[in-house]
Amino acid sequence: MAIQRFGKVLMLKSLIISATTVGLMACSSPNVYEDLNAATTPERAKHELGIAFGGGGVRGFMHLGVLKALKEEGIKPDVVSGTSAGSIAATLYASGMNLSKMEETIDEVNLSDIADFVVSSKGLVNGKRLSKWINTQVEYDDLADMPIPVAVTATNLTTQETVIIRSGNPGHAVQASSTIPGAFVPVQNQGDILIDGGVFSVVPVYAARNLGANKVIAVDIYCHNQTAPEISASKITLAAFRMQSCRLSQDELNSADVVIAPQFEPSSSGAFDEKSQAIEAGYLATKEAMPKIKALLAM
Repeated sequence: MAIQRFGKVLMLKSLIISATTVGLMACSSPNVYEDLNAATTPERAKHELGIAFGGGGVRGFMHLGVLKALKEEGIKPDVVSGTSAGSIAATLYASGMNLSKMEETIDEVNLSDIADFVVSSKGLVNGKRLSKWINTQVEYDDLADMPIPVAVTATNLTTQETVIIRSGNPGHAVQASSTIPGAFVPVQNQGDILIDGGVFSVVPVYAARNLGANKVIAVDIYCHNQTAPEISASKITLAAFRMQSCRLSQDELNSADVVIAPQFEPSSSGAFDEKSQAIEAGYLATKEAMPKIKALLAM
């Protein structure tokens, strides 16, 4: 009898959890954004230093550590570019947000603030919550109006090429750049389908060059430290996708003048509780690369 009662309790808990999960989820809605100007060869001006913030999901917290170390040395990029998680760092920085405010913002954000889970064959996350969160953090309605030139990359699934978003709604741009295939509901833009920029361009060095940067510092949070995954269907699939994207992006990454490569790998894709370790890793890696950075800037 005791075993039967225990079994019933477990079943009841399982039903409650399932019902709660379904209640928190909603049906997906189309992500049709006609305001984004996604081009392959945008106009460029001449600038001295650009920083290319790479993609890598929750590893993106490392970018804050990079910015902290650069600030201590008085180094300010003239232009910034970003892919996926890196597009968040690039957009917040380009908006003129000071580092203290950025630290506060990053410290307060949780997965629930940026992930809107849905029941849909198109994806598990709609993406609009990330877009809305970005737009509540910045004071500009258009990327082109920001005080620091910024480029956000995405992959055009229709034309099968990387595109650079220079203008349009900041949240929409970041959402497009962060639309992980299969996980996020795709973004539709002027008849094309846009997904994660990291498919072809994990670290957007070329985008920084297209902004006119003469010298580019790349921040690779994803490709340099991939380890063998556990043998499970999901982890093997993610590892294979990571390996392919990094191989496709290798020439672009190698074209950077300096590469910052933090030594940190989160315990999971949702490890928001490891922010401090990630930030510290970005900070230390930038400090280690500082002699090369200063030598580059002295040229």
